[in-house]
Amino acid sequence: MNYLRHFDSDRVIEACVAGAGDFGRGILRQAGQMKGLSVRIAVDVSADMAARALQLSGVPDEKIMVCHEEVQVTEAWKKGFFIAAGSLELVTHLPFDIIVESTGIPDVGARHAELAIQAGKHVGIATKETESVVGPYLTRLAERQGRLFTPLDGDQPSLLIGLVTWAQTLGFEVVAAGKSSEYDFIWDEQDCAVWCNSQRYSTPDLKSLWALAEDQEVAIVSARSEALSEIPQISVPDLCEMTNVANATGLIPDRPGFHAMVLRTHEVPTLLDHRELGGVLQGSGRLEVFNCLRRPDEVSFAGGVFVVLRCEDQETWELLRGKGHVLSRSGNSAMVYLPRHLLGLEAPISMLDAVLKGLPSGGGSAVKPHVDLVARATSEFTSGQTLEMKGHHRHIEGLRPEVHGAAPLSATSPVPFYLLPGAKIVRPVATGQLITLSDVSLPNSHMLRLRREQDAMFFKDAASSTQPPKETHPTQQR
Repeated sequence: MNYLRHFDSDRVIEACVAGAGDFGRGILRQAGQMKGLSVRIAVDVSADMAARALQLSGVPDEKIMVCHEEVQVTEAWKKGFFIAAGSLELVTHLPFDIIVESTGIPDVGARHAELAIQAGKHVGIATKETESVVGPYLTRLAERQGRLFTPLDGDQPSLLIGLVTWAQTLGFEVVAAGKSSEYDFIWDEQDCAVWCNSQRYSTPDLKSLWALAEDQEVAIVSARSEALSEIPQISVPDLCEMTNVANATGLIPDRPGFHAMVLRTHEVPTLLDHRELGGVLQGSGRLEVFNCLRRPDEVSFAGGVFVVLRCEDQETWELLRGKGHVLSRSGNSAMVYLPRHLLGLEAPISMLDAVLKGLPSGGGSAVKPHVDLVARATSEFTSGQTLEMKGHHRHIEGLRPEVHGAAPLSATSPVPFYLLPGAKIVRPVATGQLITLSDVSLPNSHMLRLRREQDAMFFKDAASSTQPPKETHPTQQR
């Protein structure tokens, strides 16, 4: 695609960034280099923090106005200042086209998205946690206003949806699709250690598991994962992103906890194929996450996205193998991949598409609640304990993420993971148990209200549903 032709317009898009962390600052910085995008509004937990983000993105101090009241915001806009505010409510009356919600705080993301849609703005959602719980509802709410609620390029869900739909447009069978984990497993052979996220892990047995012997691929990969078990091999953000991709595309995980294998890049299409072809999958159309194992001098796959395609024309694909493309050992499947995501630096592509073309980077009207990200206890909980969301990865200690078939909230249904922060345990929970609505008292959050509205929208019997959901993912017909 020729992007200059695709976005051939004299119009300058006006945008607001809510949540000026790494992702938001990337957009602020990139907009300063673009002719067609202006981002003069930054919102954060305080106006001073928003001003700091503008400064870090290259905006001179004299062009920034810190605003605490709506009248100040209006005056600053008229005078052409960059606006730093501590509340989205102060700026929604301004004539901007799209808001980027990148706070990373699930309930705040829900409130901001609804507020912006009701004010007639498009919403680019970078807070994947919000989208995993109420994305289908917010998508429909935006449609009713003639606006879009869409993920953004720069984050894996949008990039993967683009890659999957590219393959589907070309008529390929998508055997599997997914991403690598955020941090590569980097093997230092001399030190007999693997480095991951700046942490060293001793791995004296890895040398014998580095290469996959013929017809022993699955067994060796299983032993490799066990040898590296000290390193986390699945994370909440990974499964959260795959939940959003599932709801946009209809692709599903092969099992609720994913396989999450430790693989070298060239091994991916061999292992992520059907079982009868030497892989681990029960069928096609599967979502997956893998951990990229590599030497220090090999190219990173950290956070990249991929599709595994069925090779229908063997002669053509063998030609492509000779050009360096990644095929399975059997030659029955091949991997096509994007080994990068540039966060806010490439998000403006989706912003321009939404405003100028009316095109979402996600599933648009096809988005439905196919699956939910839920939680299984990895330790016992007693009555009275409060669940707390922590850290950069928004995890909850003692809970493991899984992806199950979507179900409306009911006494016996698993609770969506990001409704659980701040919830209080009301009865003992055993290790290995899914957290259900009967186990917790949920805080009366903005997102809980929207989730109930989503349930009523997509599940006709949501209000009276009492049947427990099956603890399996939905099946896909092939």
